Amino acid sequence: MKNLKELIILGRFHFVFGGLLLYSLGYLLSVSSGISFSLDRFFWGYAILFFAHLSVSYSNDFFDAKGDEISKSTLFSGGSGILVKHPELAGNARKIALALIVLSFISAAGFIYYFQFSPLLMLYVLAGNICGWYYSAPPLRFSQRLYGNMIFALTVCILVPGFGNYIASGTITSEMWAFAIPLFFYGYAFTIAVQIPDIEADRINKKKNYASTFGEKASYNTIAVLCALATATIYVILHVSSSDLDYGPILLYSFFPLAATLFGLATKNQNDEKKIMVIVSTIYLFIALCDAYLALFYV
Repeated sequence: MKNLKELIILGRFHFVFGGLLLYSLGYLLSVSSGISFSLDRFFWGYAILFFAHLSVSYSNDFFDAKGDEISKSTLFSGGSGILVKHPELAGNARKIALALIVLSFISAAGFIYYFQFSPLLMLYVLAGNICGWYYSAPPLRFSQRLYGNMIFALTVCILVPGFGNYIASGTITSEMWAFAIPLFFYGYAFTIAVQIPDIEADRINKKKNYASTFGEKASYNTIAVLCALATATIYVILHVSSSDLDYGPILLYSFFPLAATLFGLATKNQNDEKKIMVIVSTIYLFIALCDAYLALFYV
């Protein structure tokens, strides 16, 4: 109990909030296609994701504890730093991570029984937990591989919002597939952005992610291109989609991350941490604004 505060901080709950925003987006995209909104279905489905997502914070710090010793801890990168200061809590972190995965499966089993849902949901939950665990766990260690950025982006564009979409409708709707394209670009931009403050530490730790491989300048340029592609994709969807969903406001919201990335390129002398905070925050803002728009006009 005396270490309860440290174990809570280890969970880094602001990342779980990001998962809620993405899950809500997928669920609300399903609602925009004509599926009725169910509050108990929404929250029970989110509980499955919550346990799985929270588990990642504990397993990531457990497997990355050695590397975090030389990393700078920020709001979005470098780990929580708790296991660096309190290595005796490492065993607790691993046990909590595994317990949360078990709770995710139990919640999924209850959801299938209560809502008479397809048992295939368990495969979705299995895939999500495997991606979460092996993000930092050996032997795969996605976070230390160049292809790890791709896996993270696919998680952001399909796995998490797609889960909300699947929970609501029992399938992946056409609106979700269309929205997955700009979300992929934002997810890729996000994962590069949070790696920039740790470039030197990751190189020392021999982590071959995008930022440590190609460097700071290339990373900022790539983020700008990805956000521009996201905006361009939404513009195309607006003009070719036959969906009842109006993508006009969503296109407008996309200019926030784009402006933030251009700001990052223009301010050469600005602190990296501040620039990354602006970029990451505007990606969060984009998702939050989309959620609010869909909830106000389609629920």
